[in-house]
Amino acid sequence: MKHKILHFSQVLGGVGRYLELYDKYINKDSFENIYILPIGDWEAAEAQDKRYILNIEQSFSPIKLISNVIKIRNILKKEKPDIFYLHSTFAGVIGRLAAIGMRCKVIYNPHGWSFKMNVSRLKQTFYKIIEGGLVFLTDKFVLISKSEYEAARSIGVSEKKCCLIYNGIETIKKTDIAIIPKLDDKYIIGMIGRISEQKNPMFFAQFAKEIIKQYPNTYFILVGDGEQRESLEDYLERNNLNDVFYITGWVTNPESYLNLFDQAVLFSKWEGLCLSVCEYMLYEKPILVSNIGGINDLIQNEVNGFTIVEGDLKDAVNKSNRLRNEPKTVAKFIEASNILIQEKFNAQKMVNSLEKLFIKLSENK
Repeated sequence: MKHKILHFSQVLGGVGRYLELYDKYINKDSFENIYILPIGDWEAAEAQDKRYILNIEQSFSPIKLISNVIKIRNILKKEKPDIFYLHSTFAGVIGRLAAIGMRCKVIYNPHGWSFKMNVSRLKQTFYKIIEGGLVFLTDKFVLISKSEYEAARSIGVSEKKCCLIYNGIETIKKTDIAIIPKLDDKYIIGMIGRISEQKNPMFFAQFAKEIIKQYPNTYFILVGDGEQRESLEDYLERNNLNDVFYITGWVTNPESYLNLFDQAVLFSKWEGLCLSVCEYMLYEKPILVSNIGGINDLIQNEVNGFTIVEGDLKDAVNKSNRLRNEPKTVAKFIEASNILIQEKFNAQKMVNSLEKLFIKLSENK
């Protein structure tokens, strides 16, 4: 008999890519997978066993909260899963409340704790209280990095409930290359990530403004889209960067742009464990990132890339220039990243670990 796994996510982006890889590698002879997903363009959903598309407004008002809980509870009653796997904060709150009294095991993966976000201390405290209060409704926490694990322990999650399973990527490179007109012999610095506060795209634009003063032959590519796109485009317009900065929008083939990069950067303010940086490593790119939890699990300064204190523009420019001008340093970084990505951060290993967890929890029902 198959183990039935019901997934609930109300965000796409990195979580969508996580589920896409999960769906590709999970043993479908042993596991039946059902997905509750937000409205959005996600090709992999077409290949999934079963899915519910729900437009759930992310609100904690009592009326909307109760309404959302009822919607999810009705699906739980209908599907009767062995495992209810919750992805990210909002789904974690709604899903755990909906599962009260149900005979399924509940797994929660925050994919980046809400209280680690760049918000006020009051909001951080509020998020901690909510997360801590829901611990008793959770059978297992899947933590995707060491920093996520440590954050779980800090809000009172017992070691017994914590399961460290690193995010992983496909370790087979794709060779297709995107076509962007008039690149000529430009040196390309690129970023893959949502155009949102978390990924700090405005800092990337400020960084581009400083780099172009020193190296006019540089071209910048941002692979992604998001709610801050209009503000970003306004900044590019005001600073005469439109001719050297390209935004792809949402794409299904980010690797084709990554293959163009001479240098890969990401200046996030917070992360769970960043799949984009894993891909930078796999595709052997010189890497410059912010030194935050969820990225420093992957990149250590002067070992396999350069890191900066989040928001330090001067250091970012200096270290970018070093990556451009120090080929021996870059070769050392790439070799170290290759070893790490193959040993620790591959998708098949991630899914195998999840399968073992599902079986263990199902047997203990």
